[in-house]
Amino acid sequence: MTLRPSVGSLTTLLALATLAPTVVAQERYTTDNFVVTAPTKALAKTFGESAERYRKEKAIDWLGAEMKPWPARCPLSVVVEPNRTGGETTFSFVSANGVSSVGSQKMKIFGGVEQLLNSVLPHEVTHTVFAQHFGQAVPRWADEGGSVYSENDEERYQHDVRCRELLNSGKGFRLGALFSMNKYPPDMHTLYAEGYSVVSFLVAKGGPAGRRRFLEFVRVGMRNDNRNWEQAARQVYEYETVDDLQTDWIASLKSSRPERAAKVKPAAGPDTVATAANPRTPAQFASSARPQTRSSPAGVPLLDEPIVPRGVAPANEPQGRPTPPAAPPLPAPIRLGAPEAPPRR
Repeated sequence: MTLRPSVGSLTTLLALATLAPTVVAQERYTTDNFVVTAPTKALAKTFGESAERYRKEKAIDWLGAEMKPWPARCPLSVVVEPNRTGGETTFSFVSANGVSSVGSQKMKIFGGVEQLLNSVLPHEVTHTVFAQHFGQAVPRWADEGGSVYSENDEERYQHDVRCRELLNSGKGFRLGALFSMNKYPPDMHTLYAEGYSVVSFLVAKGGPAGRRRFLEFVRVGMRNDNRNWEQAARQVYEYETVDDLQTDWIASLKSSRPERAAKVKPAAGPDTVATAANPRTPAQFASSARPQTRSSPAGVPLLDEPIVPRGVAPANEPQGRPTPPAAPPLPAPIRLGAPEAPPRR
């Protein structure tokens, strides 16, 4: 699932998309692993080819190899909706001979075309990589945080800044609580921002094989009904406790600033203006000059003492479970607003 604030479309491949609030999917395009419906044949083909490309790229990024063809194609619905952006991917899981696997999956994305191609689609495709790898529902923080990690530079920057703002306001989750959540909390913005920040930290800490080491951490932590995180911290990252991991993560934020890639406006040319007859391809979207990195603008909050992450145990946590001694008193969650799309189930 993708959670975002409402944003306007950055660009569009169709003149029609700028004239109507929503362009409903009508045409179909089939690839080896997706059945795409979109407003036009050209868009359906563009999104189908992009979905296959991301499926290959994200599997190699996270798993080190491509995935085998899926036994059933994943339906992908594309809705051009300039004033909202988001997506959701749903799964059903089956078990045979003690092995769990994905039984079915479907994906829906909505928003402006460029944002969908460059950010939402890779996010949602990463959900499928994780689901296929684990064969079961992935902890929410890892699933969403890892999928944000697969998005473009601007989205990662925004989530980095938001996480620092939340921590400075005392609204972060204690990692022991975040890791054990089996359901989305009311303040989903915190889950996304903090989940991304922790995933980014753990991937960096894992070195050249950082993404696969992160997946091993998740695999070990998911044991015992998603309550094996202390062992995962010791076994995979050599921390004594999750609280020690939390301390190191916060220290890494204190010693760094969020950075963003400066936007580069492509030179005007015949491919700059998109029309129904001449849509830009994903490769053309990415063909502009390499952006230069610059420090975050003035006013972006840095982490200052004291930082007191908050957290609450999941609703289904057994009564009487002891609270780790190092955990501070925890206030009730703060509601940050309902998501635009229903939670991924």
